[in-house]
Amino acid sequence: MTRQRLTVLRGLFAASVLATTAAVSMRLLNVLRVDGLTGSEALFLALVTVLFAWISISFWIALLGAWAWRGGPTYSMLIEPKDADTQLRRSPARTAILFPVRNEELSRLFCGIKAVADCLYEHGVADRFDIFILSDSTGGDIPAAEQSATVDLRRQTTVHIYYRNRTDNSGRKSGNIADFCRNWGGQYEYMVVLDADSLMTAETLVQLVRLMDANPRAALIQTSPILVGRDSVFARILQFSSSVYGPLFSSGLAALLGDGGNYWGHNAIIRIRSFLQCCGLPRLRGPAPFGGEILSHDFVEAALLRRAGWGVHMAPKLGGSYEEPPTTLIDYLKRDRRWCQGNLQHLPLVFAQRFRTESRWHLATGVMSYVSSPLWLVFLVISAAVMLQQHHLAPVQFFGRYPVLSWPISNTAAFISLAVAMAFLLLAPKALALILLICDTASRRAHGGALALTVGVVLETLFSLLFAPIAMLSHSHFVVRILMGHLSGWGSQQRSECRQSWSALISAFAPHTIMATVAALLIHRYIPGSQWWFAPILIGPLLSIPLSAFGASVHAGRRLRRWLIFVTPAELGMEPMAQRVRQSAWNHEAGAATSSVTRPAAVP
Repeated sequence: MTRQRLTVLRGLFAASVLATTAAVSMRLLNVLRVDGLTGSEALFLALVTVLFAWISISFWIALLGAWAWRGGPTYSMLIEPKDADTQLRRSPARTAILFPVRNEELSRLFCGIKAVADCLYEHGVADRFDIFILSDSTGGDIPAAEQSATVDLRRQTTVHIYYRNRTDNSGRKSGNIADFCRNWGGQYEYMVVLDADSLMTAETLVQLVRLMDANPRAALIQTSPILVGRDSVFARILQFSSSVYGPLFSSGLAALLGDGGNYWGHNAIIRIRSFLQCCGLPRLRGPAPFGGEILSHDFVEAALLRRAGWGVHMAPKLGGSYEEPPTTLIDYLKRDRRWCQGNLQHLPLVFAQRFRTESRWHLATGVMSYVSSPLWLVFLVISAAVMLQQHHLAPVQFFGRYPVLSWPISNTAAFISLAVAMAFLLLAPKALALILLICDTASRRAHGGALALTVGVVLETLFSLLFAPIAMLSHSHFVVRILMGHLSGWGSQQRSECRQSWSALISAFAPHTIMATVAALLIHRYIPGSQWWFAPILIGPLLSIPLSAFGASVHAGRRLRRWLIFVTPAELGMEPMAQRVRQSAWNHEAGAATSSVTRPAAVP
């Protein structure tokens, strides 16, 4: 894709988003301005405009992704290399594969590392890659156990594997990687950053190196990792969504961004020279939450690379890149709590000097991912107030500057059309992904067949409808507390499947249940007849405790798998590396090889 075509494509995308938003806003304005806009109505209109723009962005990215996924450019502005079988062996470049870890579960971590090493050996490229385990683990037992496991792993593979534990954990993950670059980066041309729960096949690693060789101005190429490897109902829904909808959105982003892509912190290859030149992270001025040490480093590093003129690309059609999802709703929200704090810190960076437009857009969308939740919450409160106010007004529409009485028609029709438009923008990408997969024989079979795929999409949509208001309330709480200065830690994550006690579930979701109950009673009392409007928003929080308990169930998740519900290609044997890690982890757990090491609990 040429620069001129990319500019035209971005212009068409922006025009489509603006046109969609303007059509809805003008329609609503015609209803609200009957006797002049009140303060609450003006706020309601402003919120609708902002939120419609937000969801229309996702809609048009998905539409663009459908084109790119089914015949558009493979790597956007990347030059695809030739001579696939011989180019890597002729290349002088050496690549380091980095696993930055902190207090991780050893069995899963080393099963994944071994799978990557074995895959490199089997494909005859083990001499081109070295593996580094960059540990920030604390405590007397854990670093010693990691080092012992590394020694054992070296005996089982021909790939060079190195282990280092930092005594000074400054900078967290970004500081860990920066320490590697300063001490060992000069020996390598590229580094591939993987998380403790990440995997990447040898074919993908080789292709990434070849792409970097063929594109000397590319500093970073980000893959689109697919979620795999977990059995709980909640995790299986995330894995299914990633496999079904993920390609649409990642393909759309890649086509729209060109060489102005983003970095997600892992499962990407980076040119070490450019990283060392550009990606020294500053300490932000002022107190937390906006000042201090940068917490979410990845977006900022991509912006710094782009500011220096380097290309940051996405390769959505390059498979063989995996990670594992959170296994429960509580763990998912704990992770979002940390990400919310890091993304809100990016707000002043949106206006940083000399950042490219696409970098500002990445930073702004990261902020909006969490700020949108309190906006949705305010929108719902204001919409209830507007409904109460509109109930007493005559049904009048404006044609030009002249109000015309349309007595047989209620203004409820306008609100219905607003709800329908919202539902269409949110659900159309799901329907489009389903149609594309059903029309492709291999993809349809990889997800259990047309019937299982359709049932999975319907159930996932229902679950999303229940989960969205729970996340809205939680994210709103996160944003308010962070802005008030109540900051969380940034520790290790709970990655394994686990049972959750009812006391933990009640403690986590009792506020959601209480708020939904109170809201339902107020709506019944003051806006009778409007319960059906708000029912889709209230049901999820009302059921949040049993819903979270069901989502954490591994037994129910495995039963759904037997019924081919929420199955993915990895579960049907089409992703051998993911299956290999899964089986190795089971064998480790059965043998209790590392049961003497206790992993710390996740930081909330």
